[in-house]
Amino acid sequence: MAKDPRKTEKATPKRREKAREEGQVLKSLDVAVASSLFVVFVALIFYIPFVYKHLINYFQYTFSNPIYLFPEEAGKNFLWFTVKLFAILVLPFILLLFVIGIASNVAQFGFLFTLKPLTPKLDKINPISGLQRLFSLTTLFELIKSLLKLSASLFLAYFIVKYLLDGFLVYMTASINTQVYVIAKTLIILVMAFAFLSVPIAIADFLYRRYEYEENLKMTKDEVKEERKSYEGNPLIKREIRKRMRQLALKRMIAEVPKADVVITNPEHYAVALKYEKGKMEAPQVVAKGQDLIAQKIKEVAKEHNVRIVEDPPLARALYSSCEVGDYIPQEFYEAVAKILALIYKQKRKMI
Repeated sequence: MAKDPRKTEKATPKRREKAREEGQVLKSLDVAVASSLFVVFVALIFYIPFVYKHLINYFQYTFSNPIYLFPEEAGKNFLWFTVKLFAILVLPFILLLFVIGIASNVAQFGFLFTLKPLTPKLDKINPISGLQRLFSLTTLFELIKSLLKLSASLFLAYFIVKYLLDGFLVYMTASINTQVYVIAKTLIILVMAFAFLSVPIAIADFLYRRYEYEENLKMTKDEVKEERKSYEGNPLIKREIRKRMRQLALKRMIAEVPKADVVITNPEHYAVALKYEKGKMEAPQVVAKGQDLIAQKIKEVAKEHNVRIVEDPPLARALYSSCEVGDYIPQEFYEAVAKILALIYKQKRKMI
């Protein structure tokens, strides 16, 4: 359930983008931990044979030369030797964990740099909000997850320690090579065990984080409507713009009626104004057309400018249906329109 019962709608792309800019992304820390453990486990398998010789030399030197017997200069050399060995053993893994930590987060939510999560928010210091978070589903999930982690870790630690103690006395009297081998093997087993243990925890945490992320992003129906308005524009304004555009288009069309040669009508419901310039046009062109009130307006303007009006209902309906303003008439109407134009031109010649 969403935290606010009114928030029932899935987040829109714009809402998701805004949340991302604020640093609110889908992220599971346990996924990063599991990834790091598995990479360290694989790295140890290949890296320990490389440092095995260094470890043998170090332990042989240490056990055969007690540090309290070292002269001052030898003590400094031994200290430098220890630091160097520590760097060889630890630094590659520190760098590896750093890279894996970045890569695992980038894999979850991509590249993102924002300082907005660091901005102080009043709701974080609000005691009421604090109590709500204390008794929230997230807190319960974190508690259960922590208890499972602790229980599994203790269970795992018990068997590993038991395994080590069983051969403790034997290892104490074994050669340095055997001791180093046992330490390396134990380390690998320990990391491997925790790596596999972290997988189900990471999966469960990721699924819950995704659920929580989607719930937090949910919107109310009013928020969705307001966002749509801001994105698409106010419907009333858009309706008014479309109305103005239709009015302008109608005015431009009516202004072309005086240039027409003939207006073919239904006579009441349809009117189509045609213009033809011999030698310049491939066929008569529709310069205006309309239905009902617009048809009446076309006829009115045609009368004012002495444009011939011819009643031919079938032809008027056919031209209205098959042609748009600016189109040349289809070939099947050539003969019928040619007869009308020929009659009009003949009448004009007689008047001259």
